[in-house]
Amino acid sequence: MGIFDFLKQSDDKGDAEQKPQEPYTELSTGLDDFPNPTWRQVESALKDIIEEEDSFATLSHQNCGLEIDTLQCIKFEEGYTIEALPAMESENFGMIYHLDGLSYEDTVKRFEEFYETQKVTGYKEFKKDSFE
Repeated sequence: MGIFDFLKQSDDKGDAEQKPQEPYTELSTGLDDFPNPTWRQVESALKDIIEEEDSFATLSHQNCGLEIDTLQCIKFEEGYTIEALPAMESENFGMIYHLDGLSYEDTVKRFEEFYETQKVTGYKEFKKDSFE
């Protein structure tokens, strides 16, 4: 066996040891990140969004094989805006589905649905933009 064969075997072994990433949920507020947050933490993050401070809340279900894996929220004078973001593996990656002018209660309901079911109902009827 030559030196190249030895190095190739070593590289193959390293590839075999790499495991696919595990699914996880994360909450980000711009100030902190919370792996596998409780519903109380998500609800608290939504309550703490303050328009003047450009704060936000982002809830992500990573490595779960979802079409939409991230839901984020910001607040403006006219109400809350939520954005549903397709997963990198999705054919719609790069699209931003957003719903504007929501009340706090509607925002909480949509986040609770996403937190519990990993789904965003009706997101294809939201307004669409692209970040590509």
